[in-house]
Amino acid sequence: MVDVDQNLLKAEELLEAATKAEGKNTEEALKIANQAKEIAIKFNLENVIARSNMRKGRCHWISGNFDLAIKDLSEALELSTKLEDHETKAESLIGLGNVYITMELPDQAIVNYNSALEIVEEKSLDDQKTKIYNNLGTLHEDLKNFEKALEYYQKSYDMARKNQDAYGEAIAHLNMGNVYLKSERLGKAFENIKIAHKHAKENQQHLFLAHCYYALGQYYQVTKDYEQSITELKQGILSAEESNDFYILIRIYLELANAFDNVKKVNEAKKYFEKAFTFAKQMNSKEFMPKVHEQLAKFYERNNFKEEAFIHYKAYHESNTVVQENRRIERIKNIEFQTKLESAVQESNTYRQLTSELRKNYKQMKVLSEIGRSLTATNQIEEIYDQLYENINKLMVADVLLVGFYNEQSNAIDFNLKIENNKKYDKFSLSLENDSSLSVYSFLKKRSLKIDNMNKEYKHYIKEVKTSSGGMMFSAMYAPLIVENKAIGVLSIQAKNKATYNETHKVLFETLASYLAIALNNALHSKELARLNKKFKALSEKDGLTGIPNRRVFDQQYKIMWNNASIKQIPLSMIFIDIDDYKEFNDYYGHLVGDEVIRKVATFLDDFKEDDMFLARYGGDEFVIICHKDKQEVESFAEILKNQFKEKVNIKNNDDSLSISLGIGTIIPKESDDGNKFLNFVDAQLYKSKSKGKDHVTSKNY
Repeated sequence: MVDVDQNLLKAEELLEAATKAEGKNTEEALKIANQAKEIAIKFNLENVIARSNMRKGRCHWISGNFDLAIKDLSEALELSTKLEDHETKAESLIGLGNVYITMELPDQAIVNYNSALEIVEEKSLDDQKTKIYNNLGTLHEDLKNFEKALEYYQKSYDMARKNQDAYGEAIAHLNMGNVYLKSERLGKAFENIKIAHKHAKENQQHLFLAHCYYALGQYYQVTKDYEQSITELKQGILSAEESNDFYILIRIYLELANAFDNVKKVNEAKKYFEKAFTFAKQMNSKEFMPKVHEQLAKFYERNNFKEEAFIHYKAYHESNTVVQENRRIERIKNIEFQTKLESAVQESNTYRQLTSELRKNYKQMKVLSEIGRSLTATNQIEEIYDQLYENINKLMVADVLLVGFYNEQSNAIDFNLKIENNKKYDKFSLSLENDSSLSVYSFLKKRSLKIDNMNKEYKHYIKEVKTSSGGMMFSAMYAPLIVENKAIGVLSIQAKNKATYNETHKVLFETLASYLAIALNNALHSKELARLNKKFKALSEKDGLTGIPNRRVFDQQYKIMWNNASIKQIPLSMIFIDIDDYKEFNDYYGHLVGDEVIRKVATFLDDFKEDDMFLARYGGDEFVIICHKDKQEVESFAEILKNQFKEKVNIKNNDDSLSISLGIGTIIPKESDDGNKFLNFVDAQLYKSKSKGKDHVTSKNY
């Protein structure tokens, strides 16, 4: 018994140390929590196991390892529920809420926060109440409900002050500062962030300090003091490295890169964007990768790095698809876990058996899971609509089904799907200025609605209700389609009878809307990716200066024409064209005039070449033409080209005349011939033309 007591004391001391370390060095806190858990498992100290898992889950959340965080926090919640350890249960629920907020699953977050709030209010757990108020504030901040967020942050601050919790006060100050910054109340933003920064610095709380520097960096970016922003963010890097928290480190790198981009220091910006990308890959944080890829893609596109932009746009789409699928799976897992937890509770003294309502709900959740899987299994919008209509009546009555997309150009919602009593209707649009539409109301307010009697309840939301077709629908539900806190459309179902839908239906409907938003967003991204693919493919095949095909496309075309000539045993001729004395000309007149020369030469050659010839910029001031003509035909063409060039190509306000030298090779390729050797052979003919002086043509059969 003495051993158990001693080890319990040791484990408690380790957990206390892990709690203190969490704000300074997450890696160290995780290591200590693991040590506490090892002791707890050895001596079967279940309360300590639960608390160790809770602490580990928090550390994984801070570090961005969300899968591990959910696993540890869920285990802590399950065990603390069984032990009726209310404090650990509340902390675990808060932790899960934090993870789901970071994963942008606000519906799951609020379920956990509300459950935690019920416990802490019933058991008067004031320390946890401070955290919940703070986290509910974060939830509303993410949803851009800034006044509600400030209300909860103020409650968190008041509770922390009552409990003489200086750290809790400082966190509330930082969070209020961030909200004031987002709502452009800059004076209050700076005042609150500086109070938090002072506390973090005085108490050497490296992780919290990193967040303060990050907030200051954002503040100075908003005020366009980019140099000061850079200074603060560089300090933030040091604090983040001290705390071993790569999650905040990546965010600081991204913000720092944007600051450098704003002062046109592209190379510095590129360096920090790449650092963020490298660390994100090392962390293997699936949730964070889309943000990193998106920011890199936009940066590269802004600065004309076309290939890099396309690579990151494509990676953004792929990683975002993974994230959305993970969120879908996480919703399902959380529903299943809550059901399992509810079952465990009901087997205890509080409940004896599952009610028929819970069994019914569980079946509905399984159906919902299957629908979600089918919706997100395709990127074709019409297939998504078909799956939705085919399955929705398995969950609830849907005499009318409506899906609308926001059209930014027309500032309207385009309803591409309307089915009423199994009949499809034509597409139609509703302006966002329409004050007689519940769909528009739901979209603008980002709010779900459940209506039992349309005749009486519509007036709570709109001036009047109008029906565009069919009979009057008394019951209805509306839900905005939201992706990353942005409304992209609206979903509605309606029924002929009054009071058709209950609160369970509303929860199922809102979750279904989340699945639909994910599926439609993925489909739109696929469509956009195809467009970008086409755009960047076209750009990557053109020479940036002249607009004619580049060396890469030449290599592909040369291979095709070589194989064609070899199979058919027909001539292949190549002309290398070089501008005479271009280097001296460029050095004397400068690069701007030099670039003008290159463009004029390319335009002339493109206009002069015959339809069956292929022209490309080979590199620098050198161009190449390939065609299936014999030596005599191509020589005649080259002589006319050379003479016409001297007459027609000149530089405005410049007395120096331009000329070109040409080298020609002709071959009927045999199987033993080498394409690269033929290239060198033609290049040698060009060299002979140059060695004879300007304005020459040299031609030879291979």
